[in-house]
Amino acid sequence: MPDARFNRTIQESFVDYHEDLLFTDLARFNEKLADWLIFYNAERPHHRLGQQAPLSFLLQHHPERQRWWTRTRF
Repeated sequence: MPDARFNRTIQESFVDYHEDLLFTDLARFNEKLADWLIFYNAERPHHRLGQQAPLSFLLQHHPERQRWWTRTRF
């Protein structure tokens, strides 16, 4: 169940550490969440990808898709 695993990951890796912002500064919580999601989907090593970051894995195995990624903070 990928959705349940992701929900647990986001809860344990992000929400538990920023829960106070959820009730005091929702805009800041959402900003931090957006940054975390970029990190999770582009930079964080993933077990199923041989401990490679998703962006590195994608560019290594499908270099033609590089144009699909916007310029972020890399």
